[in-house]
Amino acid sequence: MAADKPDKPQRSGASKQRSRRVSGSVAAQTSARNNRSHGGGGRRQVPSGSGRAGHSARLGPTSFAPPRRRPRRSEGGPKAGLFAWSAIFLVLITVIVVVVVSQTAGKPPTNNFYYTPKRVPASVLHEISDVSIASYNGVGSGLAAITAPSVLTGQPALILTGKPGIFGLFGEFCPFCAAERWAVITSLSRFGTFSGLKTMQSSPRDTDPKTQTFEFATAEYSSPYISAKLLEMFGQDKPTGRHPVINTPTKVENDLIRRYDPTGTIPFFDVGNAVVFSGASYSPAALKGLSRATIAAGLSHPSNPVTKLILGASNYLSAGICAIDGGKPGSVCSSSGVRGVDDQRFSRSAINRIRGDLTR
Repeated sequence: MAADKPDKPQRSGASKQRSRRVSGSVAAQTSARNNRSHGGGGRRQVPSGSGRAGHSARLGPTSFAPPRRRPRRSEGGPKAGLFAWSAIFLVLITVIVVVVVSQTAGKPPTNNFYYTPKRVPASVLHEISDVSIASYNGVGSGLAAITAPSVLTGQPALILTGKPGIFGLFGEFCPFCAAERWAVITSLSRFGTFSGLKTMQSSPRDTDPKTQTFEFATAEYSSPYISAKLLEMFGQDKPTGRHPVINTPTKVENDLIRRYDPTGTIPFFDVGNAVVFSGASYSPAALKGLSRATIAAGLSHPSNPVTKLILGASNYLSAGICAIDGGKPGSVCSSSGVRGVDDQRFSRSAINRIRGDLTR
């Protein structure tokens, strides 16, 4: 009787070797399919304890997940939710940026480059707007360093709001404008009243840096004799060195600038188209290192060199105003300080010619 065959056939060594080769090939093909089904980069191996949500399992180096197809995510699934939250986050960031920019726009940086105007202290305001007649008379035409204005004849009268008009052009950055404003404010205060004046200083990077002065951007002026338009056309320096235009001249004002200040010099001061200041009356270097309070306090001392420059220029300007407004008020126009200003270009005969032109 034949011996019973075993339940499992015995395999030869060669057969087992072929089986191992086939098995290895199938495992490699399975691994490749897994890689393709997960974006071509293989399933991500995440170190233990540091995995992202949804990737907490760590695949070992010899573990092969069975190939399977991921189901399509529905529109309301986790991926759509992630996109929705991302969009909301971006909108919130945009809103925050817009709010921050809107709140800081126009505000000067805190690097001490810009100067923030302040209300003029009452003591300084009094000293610049109520200079005694004795100080003006004691100074007269001031020092030889003062550049007298030009006197024009035969020009059409400048009328603003029904009164003899004055137009001034300035820039906040400008050191020469900074010096000239002292003479403009003291002289105009003899004929009317300022309100809303604020402090200012010239650019820290220009010649004669940080010259202490005032600004006309917020100021108003009223007088029973004249009308004055004082235009701060340029603002403070930008860090780039450019001077931004903060106020645009009207057509009438542009016509005055083109006709009487063709080179575009500032400060420019037109008194009724009859007396013109093109450039500062004196150098801002005279004010170097002086505080606003020190300059203002010195105006009561006519022997002070800085006072001689400021009030000497103010007497020239006052004489020009007296020429266009009929000599009012008499206490100013008949004072020895105003009548004493006389040089080659700004003479009494020229003033008389102006009055003659205006009364025809």
